[in-house]
Amino acid sequence: MQEFKSPVSRLVRLFQKGRDSWREKALEKQKKVRALEIKVRDLTASREYWKQRALAAESEIKEQRIGGVSEKKKKMLARTST
Repeated sequence: MQEFKSPVSRLVRLFQKGRDSWREKALEKQKKVRALEIKVRDLTASREYWKQRALAAESEIKEQRIGGVSEKKKKMLARTST
């Protein structure tokens, strides 16, 4: 301890304060990381859900279009045959 000119008791307080502030910052960062991980997990699940809904809606629209086209052809054929 000869390299420090301050009294040992003061140095101990300063080192403890530094350690405590470092721990506090580290804990806050861990909390923030955990919160962001949860947010990413939730957003990923939500995105997947909406993606599935969009794909289902698209396939339903395609089926309706195909059905609509065949109905139009049937109507056209019925008109031409009469």
